[in-house]
Amino acid sequence: MKRALWFLIAALIMALIVQPNLSTVHEPEVRTPTNTTTNAKTNDTIDMGISHSKATICLDAGGGGIDTGYTSGDHTPEKDINLQIVQKIGNYLTQAEYNVVYTRTDDSTIVSANEVDSSKQRIQLAKDQNAQYLISIHMSNDVDTTIHGYSLFTHPKEELIDLCNAINEKLMSINYSRFNGLDSDHYENFPILMDQSLSTIMIELGYLSNTEDYTNLTNEDYQDRIARSIAEAILAQID
Repeated sequence: MKRALWFLIAALIMALIVQPNLSTVHEPEVRTPTNTTTNAKTNDTIDMGISHSKATICLDAGGGGIDTGYTSGDHTPEKDINLQIVQKIGNYLTQAEYNVVYTRTDDSTIVSANEVDSSKQRIQLAKDQNAQYLISIHMSNDVDTTIHGYSLFTHPKEELIDLCNAINEKLMSINYSRFNGLDSDHYENFPILMDQSLSTIMIELGYLSNTEDYTNLTNEDYQDRIARSIAEAILAQID
């Protein structure tokens, strides 16, 4: 009997000690991450690298003035999209310490809507500014609105073909459209490529008649990615 009583007393004591601990719920510690720096790196702030050659590169935005290029309805005209992207390329190349010049920075420079005369004027503007390279930015259009993609055109010179291939690799990496090809055999068909004494590349960045291409080419983020890709390729090939 005494032994049973001792067991009962021991059980009561254990209940008094253990029960309060069981009723206490321990919440897990939650740690909130904090930013310890006020200068986070983004694609805009990462250093491009510096050009050793300090080459003079002339950037040409197709169209301008009365030559609006392709436009449809209330869409942004081709000439404005070309200029927006050219200015972004120029900003990146300037950051890399190239000597950047332009055939136009607004609508007041190019006075001819005739493609041959306009191209002659652009080439002369580049030469007058002692440009070593001319990068001409254009868009495409087609009655078939399913056609999309970008193309590159240049002279049949190894250095320029290598530069085009580098630009293509960079543009492919951002996946904004498909690659339609590099043409260095039919440069005579393009007035901007008529003067082989000036190292020139023409890039048709997409079809404004295609909804997906138009959306990407008028999106500021994609414009910036395209511009940076082209600038990085130039820096890799024209150091």
